[in-house]
Amino acid sequence: MTTQARSASSDLLELDKLLHVDGLRIVDAGCGSMRFSRALANRGAQVLAIDPDPVQAKINKTLLADINAENSPENTIEFVEAGADAIPADDQTIDGILFSYSLHHVPMELYRKVFAEAVRVLKPNGFMCAMEPVAEGELNEVMSLFHDEKQVRADAQLALNTLGKTMFNETEVVEYFNVVQYSGWDEFADHYAKSSYNTHYSEDNVRNNQVEALFEERGKPLGYRFECPMKITCLKNPI
Repeated sequence: MTTQARSASSDLLELDKLLHVDGLRIVDAGCGSMRFSRALANRGAQVLAIDPDPVQAKINKTLLADINAENSPENTIEFVEAGADAIPADDQTIDGILFSYSLHHVPMELYRKVFAEAVRVLKPNGFMCAMEPVAEGELNEVMSLFHDEKQVRADAQLALNTLGKTMFNETEVVEYFNVVQYSGWDEFADHYAKSSYNTHYSEDNVRNNQVEALFEERGKPLGYRFECPMKITCLKNPI
């Protein structure tokens, strides 16, 4: 295993350092709004975007034509409503799989199946990369009051560490942090209270006095600038 420690950066910058996707067929697993699907396609990849959520799937299907109009025919995005435990691809036809902020949403009992499915579809020199927030830092303390993901993120990293060793020949880890800036409480509360993709908390959970007080306590001395630790674990060469 190799580990690279870095300071402030961005998700796409770190992906660009790790991966060269031009001409590759990539699965964006748990793609959400297809933000990373678009970035991969813009870098020359042919992308299979998958997400099991029917609400997000309906949105993505309506956006797909406009998105693909931005790219050449070789660098398009295909979207399928599916989970990472049943990737709609033939054996050994995929160059890489990206989980961007999505692996920790996989139920723990499905991890072995998901990793086995990755090994099935990946080419012998393929890779599986998981970009995961680390449940640490000032902003995480605030968010944990209404959306505590410490355990599920730890479960995801444990799966990467344990299953990765038995199913892949090589592991590379990159650690860095994103900088998130808010103008103040209203912007923070609006961002999370109006998130349509998350059903684990309500607007009332976000807009309460305890959350606001801790946000002000942790954020005001920093000018509401938060450093959010991130980790990318890249598993290479499936066994």
